[in-house]
Amino acid sequence: MSLHVEDSKEYKSIERRIEILNLLKEYYGTGGNFYDFDTGEIPLRELIAFMSDEGYPRSLPEAEVVIQRIHDEILDLENRKREMRLSDLKSRHLNSLLIITSWTKLIGTPTKGVYLDKPVTDLRRDTIVMLTDETQTFKEITDERIAVIFGPGIYYSEFAVDRGNYLEDYLEINGICLPLDILGKIYTAEKIYHSDKIEATITEVSTILPFHIIEQAETVQTYVKGIISRNVIHPNKIALDKFNQHISDSSSYQKSSGFKIMSAHPLWYNKLLVESDHFFRTGSGKIAYSTAGIGSLSGMVHKLKPLFFPTPADENDQLERISEIVKQYREMGHKLLKAWMPSY
Repeated sequence: MSLHVEDSKEYKSIERRIEILNLLKEYYGTGGNFYDFDTGEIPLRELIAFMSDEGYPRSLPEAEVVIQRIHDEILDLENRKREMRLSDLKSRHLNSLLIITSWTKLIGTPTKGVYLDKPVTDLRRDTIVMLTDETQTFKEITDERIAVIFGPGIYYSEFAVDRGNYLEDYLEINGICLPLDILGKIYTAEKIYHSDKIEATITEVSTILPFHIIEQAETVQTYVKGIISRNVIHPNKIALDKFNQHISDSSSYQKSSGFKIMSAHPLWYNKLLVESDHFFRTGSGKIAYSTAGIGSLSGMVHKLKPLFFPTPADENDQLERISEIVKQYREMGHKLLKAWMPSY
């Protein structure tokens, strides 16, 4: 599925004009002779009418100036297309891809967790991948400010409970609750890469890739793709693949399952908070109350929700927004990223 704007009459008109201009540039470049010129899918009469309407001569003894004029207009039209696509992207809830490289390092806990009643002996990966909606901050009675990032995501872990035998696990999430000092690490940690050329945050603890990065100027695309592939996509490919696999499942991120929030709130520290009637089950059928890197899974999300949602309608609105992000990513977002970064 394409961006909606790409199906608009204006966008298609610009694309057609670019096709004709490219054909015209080829025409002048070959000496301006219609007898041996192949116009392809564009009718010759359409090309001739365009030349007449736009003041292009049938032939020129010296074509460089006209070819440059055509080249400049094509660049302007491509920029208009890019701005239209960018405007379409910004009008959606689909904002950014957030990757937290290590949840335990971000919140500063040595916890390795417990899996099926066995202590985790080695935590190789504990990664969060999330499509972000927006970050909201809330003031508590104690005047401490808490931030919540909403959006569909997963918590992915790779770990060992027996020496040399590594397992993997992932859990669906749709929110992250952080005190502001921990949230600040996402933006202020030492940068692995920094440049004014791209609007992305790539640090030791996290990466934020805005979706409009795919509309960066063509002159920096190859450079940008290399940086992101090497520093973001490749190191987190397993977690990204798991996320894409999970979100493509039509049963994922159901509104009826409510909120599943990774919490570093001081009262519910290093817990995955879920609805009180929600149970996590493992493939073996056993109920899992913890997993690698997380202190516990707890049905206490109702304790947090009053901080975020003044009314049940606000809670429902946020779940609707998350559902819309899921829909947009399934229909458009993943395809856009895949076309822009094939290794994704």
